[in-house]
Order: sequence, then structure tokens, then C-alpha cells
Amino acid sequence: MISMQNKKYCYPNSDVLINKFNIKSLNKLNIVEIEYSITRLNQLQNNPMKGDFDFEHLKRIHHYIFQDIYDWAGKERIVEIGKGNLFCLTTYIPTFAESIFKNYFNQCYENRNDKEKFIEALAENYGDLNALHPFREGNGRAQREFARELCLDCGYQFDLSCTTHERMLHASKLSFDIRDNSEFIKIFSEAVTPLEQAKESKKIYILTSDDIELGIKNSTEYKYDEYTEDEYLKYYKEKTKISETYRRITNESIDRKMICKTNKSKDKHETNSYSYDEYEEK
Repeated sequence: MISMQNKKYCYPNSDVLINKFNIKSLNKLNIVEIEYSITRLNQLQNNPMKGDFDFEHLKRIHHYIFQDIYDWAGKERIVEIGKGNLFCLTTYIPTFAESIFKNYFNQCYENRNDKEKFIEALAENYGDLNALHPFREGNGRAQREFARELCLDCGYQFDLSCTTHERMLHASKLSFDIRDNSEFIKIFSEAVTPLEQAKESKKIYILTSDDIELGIKNSTEYKYDEYTEDEYLKYYKEKTKISETYRRITNESIDRKMICKTNKSKDKHETNSYSYDEYEEK
């Protein structure tokens, strides 16, 4: 991880993002960000962003939500970042984004008359977009609003107040780690409702039941850290070795189970919160 003074998006010797208010307290910035972003999200809920459901559409959504706080709102990040896992390298953001958005809306729209298939398509593309993570901060809120607007266009309401931050976090990790979107499917099966059956509410639909509370109380848990590209690649290689070791141990365990005819070992997925790391590309 690079030293604090070299972080491109943060104040010197700090983890606080450079912002239009010149706030240098992480907790204070978090509170201000929540206040302003909720105002903008409420406006979008009443007047969705018009667009073609492509990368530019997502960028405009991100800019609208965070325009009051960050100069880089709506712009692709220029550093490598991670949050427990390492997201798409900046070099590949344009091409990866193109591969995602050429399918995202079309797959969902084609399956709009079959809710089960629609949710499967939504979950798959949502997981891919999560792996992209094209912005320095605010990816989750922009992605959720994008999904909400897409659902509206396909005849559905997308309401995440039915779930919790922890469930969304677990679903994101599972999707990113092993491309398993089953938890997203479970959540979206509750969150997605045909418009004719949906009930109107003043709540912000893209927020989970505890997002605001957790955002204020645990602001330090959701920060990114920056890394150089060399550190990024080193981290990736080390993680790959760990994964290979895990698979080898798991396979040996399976072999032993087959021989002993036992069924004692079970795969577990951790759901603990993890902090964002930022990796600077030279």
C-alpha cells in the first residue's frame, strides 16, 4: 500500500477524500456526503436520469449524485482500488465496461415478461458491474440507481429496503470471488416487484434498511486505500497462490471424504465488513 502523502484523491497524510467543502474529518465528510447524496437520490427517484443504459448513462448518474461533493464525480478513477478484493485495473475499465453494457439492458429487457429470468439477468450483470467499480467512491449508490432505473424501464420497481447492508455485502463478495450470483438473486427476488403491484413510498428505494445508520457509525470501514500497479499485481499473485492452496486442500478434503464416506467439511463464506484499498497506477 502506498504512503498517505502519495494518495491522489486524498489530503496529504490522510485517508480523507479531497472534497469541495475542504472537510478533513472522515466522519464529518461521511455525514455531509450522506446528506447531499440522499437529496440527489431523492431527486433522481422523482426524475430518473435519461439515457441509453450504457457507461455514459452510469457516469451521468454518478455525477448527479456526487456533484456537490467531489470534482471527479462522474469520471473514471485513475488509481487501482480494492475492498478486500481488487477491482478492475484502470487500463481495462473502458473495454470491460463495453463488454458489460452491450448486454446489461438488452438481456434484462428481453426477459422482462418473465420475472424469474429477468432477475437472473439483472443479478448476473449487476455482479459484473460490481467487479468493474469504475469510480473512486460511490460505486454502490450509482450502480443501484442505474439498476433501479433499468428496472423501471422494464416494468418493475427495485426496492432494496427489504434487505440489509450485510446481505448486500455478502452477495457482492460471493459474486466477485467465485462468480456466484445466487445471493443477489435471492435479494432481488424480494426487491423487484411489477410496477402494477408496487406500493409508493417516500423512502429512497436503493438504500437498504440500515445503510444510513451504518454509513454514519462506521464510516472508516468503507474507505479505499491506494496501491501502485506493482503492488496491485503482487497482491493479486499472492491471492492467487492462496486460492490455489485452498482449492488443493479442498480437493484433498473431498478425496478423503469419498474414502471415509463422511460429510463433515462444509464450505463457508465470510461476511465480515472489509475496507477499501486504493492502488495507484504509475
